[in-house]
Amino acid sequence: MQNTQTILAVDLDHTLIDTDMIYLGLKYLLLRKVYLFPYLVILLVIKGKTRAKKFLYDHTTISLKKLPFNSSIVNFIKNNKKNYTHIILISGSYYKYVESISNYLNIFDSYAGTTLSINMISFNKIKYLKKNFNNIIFDYVGDSKKDIPIWEASRKAFVVDHGNITKYIKHINYKIIS
Repeated sequence: MQNTQTILAVDLDHTLIDTDMIYLGLKYLLLRKVYLFPYLVILLVIKGKTRAKKFLYDHTTISLKKLPFNSSIVNFIKNNKKNYTHIILISGSYYKYVESISNYLNIFDSYAGTTLSINMISFNKIKYLKKNFNNIIFDYVGDSKKDIPIWEASRKAFVVDHGNITKYIKHINYKIIS
């Protein structure tokens, strides 16, 4: 019989960082490469979100040193590392951003993000965890309504509350981390 793996899955946008990588990418594009914005809109409409996320990554430069990391979440991860067999940064942001941030912080065992074939949000995160880890129990740290199905499937729900998410998760046993 296999040992149970205990996973801590951590969201990126508005959870590990106090902003959103798409917002930062759009801001960069509008301030420095506004001529690419119409192309991004057309790409989004015709090819979808995953292609648009890749386009933003390919045409922006985001300084990791300047990201507004949520120190409460970073400390939570560091203080609870011993309670988990694996800690993963899992995000709807383009996987290259997620990879860079994971490597920069050096507190995660792995990472997963949006690729051209999958938008790593909501149920896709659950599918990814179940497909890539055997015999798992997982806890999830997130912040939005898109995270509700993940919290419902998790053992423990850890919530970064920006002021209104708790009214949607009264049916879930959760702990606020902020």
